[in-house]
Amino acid sequence: MALISNMEKLSNQIGYLLLQDDGAVIGSGGDLENDERSANIFMELLHLAESVDDNFMPNSSCERISIVYDDHSYNISMSNHRIYIVKLKNAPRGGTVYGLTNNGSNVVFSESETSGVASILT
Repeated sequence: MALISNMEKLSNQIGYLLLQDDGAVIGSGGDLENDERSANIFMELLHLAESVDDNFMPNSSCERISIVYDDHSYNISMSNHRIYIVKLKNAPRGGTVYGLTNNGSNVVFSESETSGVASILT
């Protein structure tokens, strides 16, 4: 699968999960390799996000969720009945920021001059 190959090329990638929309694991690697427990937790989070009252948050069907910690982030994107979860190290590198920054900038995937990897999950 080309997308898995691209996910593995992210220089700041610590791990990834690729799930079917029913939660079945299609692919995994790094810290998240064969991590069905985390896959189940992410699926519960997605179900929770989908259950938000439309009066509170109209058009609540989300396309991307980011969970940010000081040193890493989980970035969840949905596309073509698949769920892409990437665990990224949050670190500035050579003037290009990867992951999510603490100042609120939402830079989930950024193009790198050296690797040529651009926004994969849009």
